[in-house]
Amino acid sequence: MQTPVTLTPLDFMFYGRHMNTRTLPSKLFKYFLWMCKMITKIVALLIGREVFKYKRAKARTQKLARQEAQRRMNEFVSIASHELKTPLTSIKGNIQLMGRRLKSSTNETHSVETQQLLAEARELLDRTDQQVGRLTSLVNSLLETSRINANTMDLLFEVCDLNSLLQEVVKDPRSISAKRTLHINISEDKNIIVMADIGRIKQVILHYLSNAHKYSAIECPIKIHLREEGSMAYVSVSDEGPGIPIGEHKHIWERFYRVSSIDVLNSSEVGLGLGLHISRTIVEQHHGRVGVQSIPGQGSMFWFTLPLFQEK
Repeated sequence: MQTPVTLTPLDFMFYGRHMNTRTLPSKLFKYFLWMCKMITKIVALLIGREVFKYKRAKARTQKLARQEAQRRMNEFVSIASHELKTPLTSIKGNIQLMGRRLKSSTNETHSVETQQLLAEARELLDRTDQQVGRLTSLVNSLLETSRINANTMDLLFEVCDLNSLLQEVVKDPRSISAKRTLHINISEDKNIIVMADIGRIKQVILHYLSNAHKYSAIECPIKIHLREEGSMAYVSVSDEGPGIPIGEHKHIWERFYRVSSIDVLNSSEVGLGLGLHISRTIVEQHHGRVGVQSIPGQGSMFWFTLPLFQEK
């Protein structure tokens, strides 16, 4: 009588493919198949875990690289803006001093040719002063964004009447071109009071107005609206410009972001793409919100909200 051969699972693993499955008991063959499936699953899990670990390590490395690049850019922006601020202030002061001297010289008696030269010099000096002013504005924007990233933007809160603030901004001849028509819709019989940094909120309104002016035809009016919405004050600035694609609405608040498909119509200033980013930060530090409603070809409406002042 022939002695039966005992087969272990390892025998099935290493020699199973050479066996005649018809001679094996059915249960042992099923066990062999089950073991193969389990080993396959374990190997797949191990490979999947290694792939996941690799992807996670790669994502972490990329994140650290982006953070380092962002840190270096912030450091560069901060240093460059501070270094530019000092000579610009000196240039501005010298231009103003020269302008006063040229103005005083016009009261003296000069020949016609000398008077012409003085007039040309004053005109060139005025143009230079305007360009230095624009450059100073860009540097100030860089300084603002470096303060935002360093969390060092200081706010001086005080009780503020938004009705009066809006009227003050609109009446300022430096805020917008005299050729532009403004439609102001505010409540004259009720003051809308907030606790805010007046200078900073004025900065937000001026930027909204500046954008509306730059990107819409000069004959189109700009609408300014102020109202209460529950416990918030709501301010909006609307234009009849080209509008902003819906896909860009979220990105326009990012630092250094500009919509490339929209052309500037009424200014030689292109900007750095910082104004909306700074405006959003200012409003959020007032516990308010910002937003935009825009459809291509139908203009844009930029708005922000501020909490109403509650007397205790």
